[in-house]
Amino acid sequence: MSTLYRDYRPQNFSEILGQKHIKITLQNEIGAGKLAQAFLFCGPRAVGKTTLARVLAKSVNCLEKKEGDYEPCGHCANCVSITAGNNLDIIEIDAASNTGVDNVRENIISFSRVAPATTKYKVFIIDEVHMLSPSAFNALLKTIEEPPSYVIFILCTTEIHKVPLTIISRCERFDFKRISIVDVVKKLEFIANKEKIEIDADVLEAVARKSGGHLRDAESLLGQVFSLGDKRITLEQAELVIPHYNSNEAVDLLEYLSRKDASKAITLVNSLIDSGANVKNFNSEVISLVRKMILSKVSPELADSFGLNLGDSLEMRVNNILSSITIDNLLFYARRLLDAYNEKNQLIAQLPLELAIVEICTAQASAGVLNSRLIGGSSLSTTPSLAKTPVVQNSKLSSVQKIETTIEVVANNFVNLSLAGDLTHSEVMEKWPEFLVKIKKHNHSLSFVLQNCEPQELVSGRLCVVFKYKFHQDRVSDANIKNVVENTLAEVFGAGVILQTRLDENLEITKNEISNDAISSAEPSAPVADINKEPGALMDNLLKAFGGEVIS
Repeated sequence: MSTLYRDYRPQNFSEILGQKHIKITLQNEIGAGKLAQAFLFCGPRAVGKTTLARVLAKSVNCLEKKEGDYEPCGHCANCVSITAGNNLDIIEIDAASNTGVDNVRENIISFSRVAPATTKYKVFIIDEVHMLSPSAFNALLKTIEEPPSYVIFILCTTEIHKVPLTIISRCERFDFKRISIVDVVKKLEFIANKEKIEIDADVLEAVARKSGGHLRDAESLLGQVFSLGDKRITLEQAELVIPHYNSNEAVDLLEYLSRKDASKAITLVNSLIDSGANVKNFNSEVISLVRKMILSKVSPELADSFGLNLGDSLEMRVNNILSSITIDNLLFYARRLLDAYNEKNQLIAQLPLELAIVEICTAQASAGVLNSRLIGGSSLSTTPSLAKTPVVQNSKLSSVQKIETTIEVVANNFVNLSLAGDLTHSEVMEKWPEFLVKIKKHNHSLSFVLQNCEPQELVSGRLCVVFKYKFHQDRVSDANIKNVVENTLAEVFGAGVILQTRLDENLEITKNEISNDAISSAEPSAPVADINKEPGALMDNLLKAFGGEVIS
């Protein structure tokens, strides 16, 4: 079978998918006869940059195009020769193979001085222009700045950051975008009809999603599907060629999570595992879907521009879920699913995802019940006094343990806990010694680990802590340890705090000192020794605070 992306390459503006913002501008310039002489087409691969360059070259040189029109006729001598690729005045250069300054001088500069033979404009289409060497760019610079009136340059690149600013400033720049799933499916349907092959809509959507918005990839994959040889191709047959996409199952899982149905969610995951699906790949799809939903909650335009394209059928299901779920829920989902994805577990592959499912469902269900018991029926999120006042008061150890147990269960669900306000780095450091003292009650060695880190500022309830050593970061990132740390942070800062960690091996650690005020506020029953009166007692207190011992 012939190559589909060559056979069905667009030959005029109307056939080009997407890129409406670019097409309208170019059409207006062509119709008005006011063309720039240097264009820069930048964007992802396989989205139509070279194709549009060829259509532009054909349009400006069409012999039968009427004044004010922009579409090439397609049948005049120039259109036919340009379509066939043998017009001498349309020069396509692969910059990846011609990177040197000599090639630029011989193939571009010298050739641009010769008037076109049969066309009105001599068009240079330079693909992957970012591959040119610095000296080649310098040689090209003057010609692009002041080209002959009959020359048009079209530079195409997938890596605009590698193109010198001196070149960019002399070109009319157009940024291409990935093609939407809907547009890709329409093109694939058109090709299937032309090839007289009946193919299920689910197959076309699967091919379009797999392509990731790159049309050439979609057309190549469709060619593989066609090679199955049947006149009618189902999704089951197509999965012999394309990997199974679990987007439907990912939406199913989110529906179960939104309904707090952990049983069906876990059953779904295990069914996928039994059928041979990779649990990490599936979790990745779920996370991508949650990201799209978060973007939709923030702004629908963000979801359209940067979110995962799903196709019409799945988009409707996702919108139904969105109407019954809050952005706080989605943020909670994303954090727990990311923890599961990053969990290194070799024993049972699906266990981290199962734990995340149970935690998501039970945390949502239990938080409301616990809140009503604790606060006489009022919701935690609507009780400012609880959010602003440290939960653990100065009381006996048994009372503290009970309250800490309550915090651990409730704090697992941050969607119902008011988050702390923004604090500068210095304000965080003022409270950090108190936090170190309080965390020591839970775990002596954990107190030592957290003395060897650098907390950052508190932003939107999130506190990032930088570690120098990975084993320290891994220790604090453990789910159980992280809960203890977040609960203690909530106690110290008087509201919910979400812990985030980062590794910096170049970090210069400033030892966090525990002040007497911090020790006395955290443990008032243990008086602080005066260094001038009781040096031995002071040493005892320091050993208790840091979990150390005298070894010599």
